[in-house]
Order: sequence, then C-alpha cells, then structure tokens
Amino acid sequence: MSTQSSLFADIRVESGESLEAVNGEMLEKAEAAFSNKTFILGTGSPSAPVAVVGESPGPSDVLPGIPFNGPAGDLLRKILAAIDLDFDQCYRTNAVKFVSQGDEITPQVLTFFAPFLRREIIAVNPRIVITLGNSPTKALLDTKLSISKVRGEFALFEGISVMPTFNPAYLLRDPTKKREVWMDMKKVGESLRQSAKN
Repeated sequence: MSTQSSLFADIRVESGESLEAVNGEMLEKAEAAFSNKTFILGTGSPSAPVAVVGESPGPSDVLPGIPFNGPAGDLLRKILAAIDLDFDQCYRTNAVKFVSQGDEITPQVLTFFAPFLRREIIAVNPRIVITLGNSPTKALLDTKLSISKVRGEFALFEGISVMPTFNPAYLLRDPTKKREVWMDMKKVGESLRQSAKN
C-alpha cells in the first residue's frame, strides 16, 4: 500500500448509488449468466449500522425470499443477540446471490458477484461488516488467505471496519469453533460501544 493510499484508508466512501440500482443491475446480469438459478437479495435497513454477509442463500431461504433462515439463521440470531445486536436491525446479504449448497461457489462465480457486493456495502455504508466465511471475506478484502487465517482481526474495506469470522453453517458442523466466533463478536460489540460514545 502506498503512503498516500494508507493515509486515506480510514476515510469512508459515500456511495452515489441506491441499493435498488445496484440490485437491479446485478439481477439483470446474473439472470443472463445463471439462468437456472433462484436469486435472494439482501434485506434489512439500508442505513443499518451493521451488515452481515454470508456465503450464499440456501434452500431454506427460497420460501421466505430472504437470507439466513433455517438452523444456520437461528444460530446467527443467537450469535448477534449475545452482543446485543438485533438480527432484524442488521442489513443481511450474501456474497453470492443465488441459492446453492456451497460447492457451486467457484472462483469465477465469486469474481462475478464480488463487484456487486462491494457496491451494495458501500451503498448501505454500515459502521461494521461481519463477513461469515471465505467467500464474503475474499470478496470484500481481496485476500487469498482462508477465513481461519484472517478471522478475529478488524480490516478495512473503503473505510468500513470488517470483522471476518466463521459461518454459522460451519459451526453447526464443528461446534468447537464457537468459542472463536464468540471472541470475534466481543470485539464487534466493543467497537460498537466505543463508536456510540464518540
């Protein structure tokens, strides 16, 4: 990073775009590129202080038409509640917008969706983004490191704090990682408390 870019790394970028404009363009291009897929867009307040970004919608998201349903969504609600965050007050979205079981998220698919996710997050402009798993973390932070290498430490995306942590779906498969997620979430809670004082 150059000296000049590092000087301005903490300056938040104001978006001139609306979520509707970003999603409209994304859907038009995604439906042409992935014609057999079901798409689930982000939901929640477009001015939410916290955005939560998962990997991709799952089958349990199809009927309600919003992200984070089923057992993983239930666990996410509990994780957020543990630091006094209301699930419904957070903006919730996914790195990849079509319903998948995870194995369809190829590097090419992530490359397609990543620019739209970046624009979406800039449009919301939250104080903190919580990235759940590899795909959203790589999309926002442009890193090749795995989630296990980067979780638990704040990073910056366009001046917005990003906390990478494990995906709740992964925690359902490996509950031993819950302690690490709790440590990550405590940092998020402390950061929000500090920003509320300022």
